[in-house]
Amino acid sequence: MELILGYEILESYKRLPYKAWFAFAEFIDNSTQSYRNHKSVMDDWFEAEQDMLTVKISYNNRKPGDFIRVEDNAFGMDRDDLQNAMTLGKKPAIANERSKYGLGLKTAGFWFGNKWTIETTQKGSDELLTITVDLEAILNEETAYYAKFKQEHPGEPLKQFRPSLNINSSTCDIDLHGTTLIINDLVRTINAQTFNNCVEYLQSIYRVDLQNDDLYLEFQDVPLVWSQDDIDRKLLADGQGNPYKKDFDFVINGKRVHGWGGILQSGGKKNGGFSLIQADRVIVGYPKSYKNSLIFGDEDGGRNDLTNQRLTGEIYLDEKFAVSHTKDQILFVDDEEDELNTALFEKFADYKKEANIPHKARGIKEPDKDFDFDSAVKTVLNNLNSTAFRDVLLNDVVLPAEAIIKTNEETITRILKANHSEYKYILDGISIMVILSDQSSPYDPYLIVKPQGGENRINILLNVNHSYWQELEDNNSRFNFVLSCIYDGVAEWKAEFRLNRLDPNTIKLIKDSLLRLPLLNS
Repeated sequence: MELILGYEILESYKRLPYKAWFAFAEFIDNSTQSYRNHKSVMDDWFEAEQDMLTVKISYNNRKPGDFIRVEDNAFGMDRDDLQNAMTLGKKPAIANERSKYGLGLKTAGFWFGNKWTIETTQKGSDELLTITVDLEAILNEETAYYAKFKQEHPGEPLKQFRPSLNINSSTCDIDLHGTTLIINDLVRTINAQTFNNCVEYLQSIYRVDLQNDDLYLEFQDVPLVWSQDDIDRKLLADGQGNPYKKDFDFVINGKRVHGWGGILQSGGKKNGGFSLIQADRVIVGYPKSYKNSLIFGDEDGGRNDLTNQRLTGEIYLDEKFAVSHTKDQILFVDDEEDELNTALFEKFADYKKEANIPHKARGIKEPDKDFDFDSAVKTVLNNLNSTAFRDVLLNDVVLPAEAIIKTNEETITRILKANHSEYKYILDGISIMVILSDQSSPYDPYLIVKPQGGENRINILLNVNHSYWQELEDNNSRFNFVLSCIYDGVAEWKAEFRLNRLDPNTIKLIKDSLLRLPLLNS
């Protein structure tokens, strides 16, 4: 008797405890590992191509025509590589770092959908290889195979069914390299909240690649970013101005553990805790970090204290530590986790105490947490139900884009000819011009952003005669309005001239990065 595996196991992949972002990470792992396996060669390619490792993920939830598309310009696969990728549980030829088990492509692919296609080629080859895997077709073929086998070979032991997967070949440019995965007949819907979580988690998972400029990662047209400098600027400083941050390096069960820990000046539950990183890839981390019990407490998510919100850091783990096949947790063995907890506690016991000191005890102004969000949101939503708001949202005609552009240009020309104030700042040869004028009409737009001379100058026109400006009752509100308008302007400029993606999600992500930066006193 031989062990026979039914291909119904592929259906069981849909029940794996994935989150969408960890499933997407399986595909990104394959792309980044392909680059890491051939880094020296590919760095030469990218230098000649003036490019970098790029992974783009896009999707469409609407049926028919729903899809997920993952496209990279990594090393690509030949026929042997593609056969390995199609073999269940067969480890890659180079089974280390981020690609160890030979499962991720299959498990994540079928978790998302019933049918997927791979297109791949390697530099120097004019052959584009394509293979399609259709779960319904495989299961139907398997059922027919066993029925026929039992009829034609009564009493004989079953022979393993093997689905027929054909590799198709077409010609392509010999300079192309990379792989595209297209998943159809989706069984998972990516809603707005899932989208936001994917952006937040994926840029955390691949933080090392992103901040080292080893990877350009795009999710549904949104470029993902991460900056350690942004985190360092948010660390609490002692009386001499030195940040609370220190490194550590020790060995557990013959395996190296190193990293850093620090105290945030202000934080929240999702900001506290350590990120567990292996092969420069986050396994557990922000926004749901690892919180060991000796420092953060035994409660789920840690104690409700300031240490839980402010103490943060990164733990880099030796590749000898086992990781789950879904790559969302470290599988500590024996007393490894207890040893890790003890070592971290000994290193950061002083930080645990320091992080729990309230700001007021340090003479630092506490952030205002008394804002009544409930009342504010209800006020805005109730206003949306008024006749005037309903008309603006549902009934008012919006001018065509060409007409808006022409009107804005005419407004800027009129304002520049009248008395106005200009505030100019030069940033690396780029002129940022903020324009204020008492000659603006109350009916002019509250904000007009107009690049002049392409990417070398940005005009940001603020209408201080707009009815909204007139209703701002204090200078703090006016300052925040000016800040928001300027950030809108420079975010639009970067999206258009540095990224060539003038879409709302990109602009909002750039502005989000700006809003996270601490303001310096003028």
